[in-house]
Amino acid sequence: MPGSIDENESPQILKYVGSVGFLVFSLAMTAFGYTNNAWVVMERTKAMDEFQRGVRGHDCYKTYRPENITCLPWGYENKAEKFPPSLQNVQDASIEIHVAHYIAIIIMFSQGFWLAYTIGHCCSIKFCQGFEKYRFVMFHAMVVSVGLWIILFFVFVYETFTDQILYQSQQEVDYSHQIGAGCWIFFLGGLLPFVGAMYCLFAEQMQQSQDWIQHFVNNPRQRVPTTDTTQGAEVVIPMNTTAQ
Repeated sequence: MPGSIDENESPQILKYVGSVGFLVFSLAMTAFGYTNNAWVVMERTKAMDEFQRGVRGHDCYKTYRPENITCLPWGYENKAEKFPPSLQNVQDASIEIHVAHYIAIIIMFSQGFWLAYTIGHCCSIKFCQGFEKYRFVMFHAMVVSVGLWIILFFVFVYETFTDQILYQSQQEVDYSHQIGAGCWIFFLGGLLPFVGAMYCLFAEQMQQSQDWIQHFVNNPRQRVPTTDTTQGAEVVIPMNTTAQ
């Protein structure tokens, strides 16, 4: 048995084991979504082909009959080497897409960190004790990772529906734009189990944050410590006062 387990702690260790399972699944989904280039998809129904722009640094051209896919790195000069004439003048990936590329990498590194963090809790009582006083900080650090997922998703929503691939004069009538499978796998397949792992790890801290937010909304007042007494007296100042 791991050194951090006793009869009273077994429910907690089960939560850690559950979070490991969630994080492994989350990392597998994000890795698969990252390698799948179908994030921003421009499809031609009649021609049975599509252009794909992914987050990993490649543009791809896919045909359905026969089924085939060819890819080139962003900014590749001789697109005629693998792309049809209609796609040889696609715009280079925007700054937002380049930023999204690095956000995706940071997300996957953060998943690796949280997986190691959780395994450490399963294997070592000293590890548990060392991080116990930082649990609230670690919870908010994990929330930051969730925020990066959301930012990444909205970047690709923006890129998809503002049409950053072809110049307006080059577009054909039957072009349609959509968010591709790679983006959905990375976002939903990675984020949902990640949130599940966060709940297993920090359910108490999540409840504390929820209670604090609810209290702040219901009682919008600011407490200011004073030095009037050695007891640390506080002055309650309404935050919603208006100028007289």
